[in-house]
Amino acid sequence: MTPRAGATSSLGLQAVHTAEREVFGYELLHRSGASNRARLTGEAEHDRATAQVVAAVFGEFGVEDLSGGRPLFLNATRSFFSGQVQLPFPPGHVVLELPQHVDVDRRLMVGLGDLRRKGFPIAVDDFDGEVSRVPAVVHADYVKVDLHATGERLPEVVDLVRKVNPGAVLVVERVETQAQFDVCRDLGVDLFQGYLLHRPEVLQRQTLNPSHLTCAQLVALLADTDADVGQVVDLLAQDPALSLRVLKTVSSAAHAPRGGITSLRQAVVMLGRRELMSWVLLVLLAGSGSARVPDDTLTWIFTRAEACRALRPTAAEPAFTVGLLSAAAEALAFDPVELTRGCALDASVRDALVTAGGPLGAALTTVRDHEALVLDGDGDPADQDVAAVYLRAQVAARSRVAAFRAPRGPGR
Repeated sequence: MTPRAGATSSLGLQAVHTAEREVFGYELLHRSGASNRARLTGEAEHDRATAQVVAAVFGEFGVEDLSGGRPLFLNATRSFFSGQVQLPFPPGHVVLELPQHVDVDRRLMVGLGDLRRKGFPIAVDDFDGEVSRVPAVVHADYVKVDLHATGERLPEVVDLVRKVNPGAVLVVERVETQAQFDVCRDLGVDLFQGYLLHRPEVLQRQTLNPSHLTCAQLVALLADTDADVGQVVDLLAQDPALSLRVLKTVSSAAHAPRGGITSLRQAVVMLGRRELMSWVLLVLLAGSGSARVPDDTLTWIFTRAEACRALRPTAAEPAFTVGLLSAAAEALAFDPVELTRGCALDASVRDALVTAGGPLGAALTTVRDHEALVLDGDGDPADQDVAAVYLRAQVAARSRVAAFRAPRGPGR
């Protein structure tokens, strides 16, 4: 197979410290590459940046790997606070920051209230004492103050926050000198962020980009209340990158099953139609989709998955998932260990992928050996039963791909 190159996902991270200089949490920062800076103009760019950060955190890096159980501060936008764009993750580790450029009006306050009732912690970012933003401060769990913006008015702004919301955790940003740190600590500031304590670092990881075509088709399918789980799984399975994001999302602490995930179907059922729809829409908003997987590559991927399923009928779904992910790793030139990093896979599935161990690994090895003999032209198949299984899998894969590529009209 001809490998198809992946992409590099970038994410900025800056620690938030306590008065004792212990790490309390981290702010997530949008980074489009190795540059440790983000330049954004306009609400659409801010929406896309937020979507890309969420996709990176939940799709590539993993919440637990980044946070170590600590809070993650995410700069969201009006679209997320007002409910126009649904958050594709449950409340837990992420604190949603309300940026200074977002107007605090009735609609935003309604959305903010909804998010808090769902359990999302809220932070008001870059508060400078503006009267118009006080209603948001009243209901915030955290209030962040930019030391450079407030300057000598810092004590005044701190007093205002303490007056309108005594229970809010007060965070001062852009602390760059020991003298500034001491002044803030004497004012009773709770948390500190700035170059004195930690300069933002850029994390990068090789990743896979979902196809926008698959995402668009999934949105249409998920909107159809008559569509069953099998249809959703079949469509999702044609895009290994999107399948991995779903697996990694379900691997978060809020979803992960105790014994690990055994199949893509299980992951879809656990995530639920609504949350899956939110995730797919967010991937579209992030705008990082790639061209679709070529038909011949997709046919080969599904052939391996179907063959593995046929060879292990007592563990059909796990075997299909092993075949799908192993073929995706080879087609996209990914190390299986890296490909599945952050996925809370069942031990038997992970063992099969990484070491070809166990019954699932044996099925995968059998299929790979057959491919080496027949597809790569190294000889004739030694096992005619396996050859028959593989031939039937090819027929099923071609039929599946043809159905995927067929135009989808109204009602389909």
